[in-house]
Amino acid sequence: MQTKPSGFRSPWLQLALSVVCVLVSELLLKLGASATANPTSSWSWTGINSLVSPLVWWGILLVIASFLSWLYVLKYIPLTIAFPLSRVVDVLVPLSCWIFLGEAISMRRWCGIALVVVGLAVVAKPVARLEERL
Repeated sequence: MQTKPSGFRSPWLQLALSVVCVLVSELLLKLGASATANPTSSWSWTGINSLVSPLVWWGILLVIASFLSWLYVLKYIPLTIAFPLSRVVDVLVPLSCWIFLGEAISMRRWCGIALVVVGLAVVAKPVARLEERL
């Protein structure tokens, strides 16, 4: 039986790190893509114009970091637990876009965010008991 690492190597910390990397990468990718948007370019439909932005490259690096962290998480935490908990990013990204980028969130989207929060609470509650058995 594998013993679970602690400290920075804790799979729970790595799960949180993965979520934070995805959150920040989404914000950086949005900022970089918006800053380099050029609808008159013949290649604008591909998004390739955005590759000139350092923000986009930082976003790409964070996506890779999140992926590596996620692979580490999957070594120790069952996917049936890790995946639903990782979906907190579906709440954090819209909220961060609203707070930091001034994007509007419709009432329908607020309801969807509330449903995700309820779902996360339902999933997270038994995780503590399950963690004891893992």
